[in-house]
Amino acid sequence: MGIHQCKNCGSTNIRNDRSLGGRLVCIKCGSFTIGFKQRRNSGKNFHQGYRSLSSGITINKNDWQYLIPFLICLIAFIATDILRLFDKSNIVYWSGGLLAQPHRILTAHFFHGDFGHLLFNTGGIIVARNFFKTLGLSNRLFFLILIAFLIPLQVSINWFYDIFITRNPMSLALGFSGIIYGIDAFILLASIYGKQTFLGVQIDLSRNYQCRQTMTILTVMGILYSFAPGISLIGHLSGFTAGAILFLL
Repeated sequence: MGIHQCKNCGSTNIRNDRSLGGRLVCIKCGSFTIGFKQRRNSGKNFHQGYRSLSSGITINKNDWQYLIPFLICLIAFIATDILRLFDKSNIVYWSGGLLAQPHRILTAHFFHGDFGHLLFNTGGIIVARNFFKTLGLSNRLFFLILIAFLIPLQVSINWFYDIFITRNPMSLALGFSGIIYGIDAFILLASIYGKQTFLGVQIDLSRNYQCRQTMTILTVMGILYSFAPGISLIGHLSGFTAGAILFLL
């Protein structure tokens, strides 16, 4: 199988011009010199690197970077809530014990209170993936890089608030939501201003008005939800602040 291609500019965006009796013309450069490009179909990769499902959802070859944190959260949930291999009190964020037990900086983000908590936060990963795709993210590792920077920064802001402002050494929290809020902040600012690089890494995020509108609504709803009983407001706000700081780098 093959597709029409302009011999002058290489574009495959070709149309039939009815005013010229159906003659093929390149929409990009206006040339009438149209050839035929052979299209390979290996049975695994097609449509320029995308695999279309019958539901209309497209899977990008870079989607593995979103799958990794999702799987870590799922495995952690199975280990604690189904197999009972760990006691959550030993892995949650604890402001008074963070310096003595630094492993909590990492573990607190990937364990959840219950299945509903897990479902909500892993759903946030899927939402983030769709927004990054809309903004044109080009880097195959950026989502993981962003998480790697968000985790220590979000915890540091949260810990500073608990210890030095409210002087609460018994603040406890767990879950991926703080990181989700940091990702949301980054996406919101990118949709407004765009961002081509992050610490020298090319990411090619473009401004997008529709994305900005949707992200603004979700952010406002998320902040309001954070005031509900049992929700860590400072955990969410520290994550959002961390995401905004990283966007400015």
